[in-house]
Amino acid sequence: MKTLAETGRDRQGAIIALLALGYILLELFPSHSIKTMVSLAIMMIILLVLPMIRGSLMVISAVLLTAGIFLMAMYGATWEEWLKASRVNLTLVAIFLFTPLLGIPVRTGGYVEALKTVMAGKMDNPNFLFAGSSLLSHILGVVLNIGAISIVHELTKASRIENKRMVASSINRGFISTIFWSPYFSAMALILSSLPVKWGDILFYALGLSLIALIISYAFERPYTVKNVGEEREEPLSEGERKKAVWKVVELFLLLFLMVAVVLVAEKLTTSSMTFIICILSAMFPLVWCGLKREWGGYKREFKHHVFVGIPRMKKEIVLFLIAGFFSGAFVKSGWSTFIVEGLNGAFSGHQIAIAYLIAFAIVTTAVMGLHPIVVVTIVATSIDPLKLGFSYEFFAILLLSSWGISNTVSPATAVNNLLSALLKEDLFKVSVHWNLKFALVMLIIIPIYLKWVGI
Repeated sequence: MKTLAETGRDRQGAIIALLALGYILLELFPSHSIKTMVSLAIMMIILLVLPMIRGSLMVISAVLLTAGIFLMAMYGATWEEWLKASRVNLTLVAIFLFTPLLGIPVRTGGYVEALKTVMAGKMDNPNFLFAGSSLLSHILGVVLNIGAISIVHELTKASRIENKRMVASSINRGFISTIFWSPYFSAMALILSSLPVKWGDILFYALGLSLIALIISYAFERPYTVKNVGEEREEPLSEGERKKAVWKVVELFLLLFLMVAVVLVAEKLTTSSMTFIICILSAMFPLVWCGLKREWGGYKREFKHHVFVGIPRMKKEIVLFLIAGFFSGAFVKSGWSTFIVEGLNGAFSGHQIAIAYLIAFAIVTTAVMGLHPIVVVTIVATSIDPLKLGFSYEFFAILLLSSWGISNTVSPATAVNNLLSALLKEDLFKVSVHWNLKFALVMLIIIPIYLKWVGI
């Protein structure tokens, strides 16, 4: 028998999961009645979940919601404008709800065990520990999102090097640089739904910036100065078992590559939005893969866990995303964005790179203060026309994506730092700001220069 709390949690998961269905219906049948129904469902979920939130997130959410309601009422918004504002960040929530399903093939296919087998004997080498953890959290993070953090942390336990900063920095920075380009992140969903750009048009520029971030991260931590605690250890496995594990890892990387390639091809060949493509892929790919692998039991178990455990755990972030979108809609209605653009052009006339620095530092500074980057980026992406500031849409898109990513390294409010703090049993402020601030500042200086240099 389930407890009352477990029953309530299951009900919350099922109700919030309906937003994913609502998004698909809107994409397929964008009628007025469905728009109204989805908007009302969003409002109901906000009112249902908001009283359950505690701490600073509750304060931020309540302030944004109150401010949004005030602006909408003050500027005489129509009922249709209220409904539209409530749906501003629905695409982000859809990505948030669908993409965890892509982790099902990885968790049910024995790939994590294979990674442990392949990497275990080399983890006492500080260079391999840092570089391997960074690259692996980056590669797995492309599809698994925050789920990659726990997996890579588990792999680092095989190392006898006791250096929490090295472990946290490698995982953190490898993961956040994925935000620059991965189509499976809510950041990309927001940018692509707010600006007239295609993922394929910014992909290679963003990948170049990710590579720079990984190189700078390695240079900052200098793992080569850390003492190697021992020779490479041989695991008590037969040659056949070792080869099987290696091929399993190769299969994992091919699986991840396939997931990214399908999105790129689908974007080129269809007129569907990137978010819609990813949501359909996230729903169908694990189903097909587990069917081919005869892992139906594992699929059902993981699917139920996502709906009834995973989604309720994410409810605070989901409500914050929805409220931030509503406030952004109210902000656009107020017309204040026009004054911001005019003010920036007046203060930095002819110096676009100075405006780029101001925007990037504003996103990161507010993140350090505890404000989730979703709030600022949503407002900027949905209310400011980059052409009026002298930026191309591609320049603006990568600027916001990379600033969001960098802010994740230093923000105490983001999931990655809170998870690493809990896993390493280390102070949250130390894991976020203390260990990453210098890296974040250097990257912020580099980003606008890089974007100007590549001529985007």
